[in-house]
Amino acid sequence: MESRLHELFKRAVFTELEREGYNLYVEPLEPPLSRLNWSQYRPDVFGVLYDEAESRFVLVECETNPRIKRIKGKLSKIRSLNIQKILNEKSVVFRLLLVIPSGMLYRVNYSEIRRFWEIWIVNYRGEIIYKIQKKDYYMNV
Repeated sequence: MESRLHELFKRAVFTELEREGYNLYVEPLEPPLSRLNWSQYRPDVFGVLYDEAESRFVLVECETNPRIKRIKGKLSKIRSLNIQKILNEKSVVFRLLLVIPSGMLYRVNYSEIRRFWEIWIVNYRGEIIYKIQKKDYYMNV
């Protein structure tokens, strides 16, 4: 059973990403797009944002008790994603977002995590209190 804190994190992220214009899907069993394929991975929240120049996807992981080994494992599964590009698209961009509780940054503040993940810290009232961008913000495919 999912914890109240995990639900709180998903709600906070959903609200914020919706403001950014993403179409969002919570824990989708199957990829919501026919041109996207995943077999070993299901994000907590998946978002899609299109414009004439690119397609942006956000993969959100909400970790109430973050551990580096678990997050590295998720990254290896994310690398198995396949996407079929549309010929006229300039780029497809994946944004990886890790949501953690306040006071837990020390558990994930390592270069091998920060290189791929943007980190949002959410307090126990469901408020996003910090957004820490990764160095190269987006992972281009």
